[in-house]
Amino acid sequence: MRASCSIHSGYSIARIDDRLYSAFIEHMGRAIYEGIYEPGHPTANAHGFRTDVLDLVRALNIPAIRYPGGNFVSAYK
Repeated sequence: MRASCSIHSGYSIARIDDRLYSAFIEHMGRAIYEGIYEPGHPTANAHGFRTDVLDLVRALNIPAIRYPGGNFVSAYK
């Protein structure tokens, strides 16, 4: 049995909406505490978020960041 596949690089059905691409942040290691949220840090804003990290994330042009990501709240009662 043989199969073949042809790819046509110029063919497209539609443009993919940029809002489809997003990210999530999870409580793994220091991703939240000491990563994004660190009230005592010299660059922290009034809410405790590090503005240096926020600027780096903004540069990625991510349309949405989900928090918490994954299944962090599955055991919440």
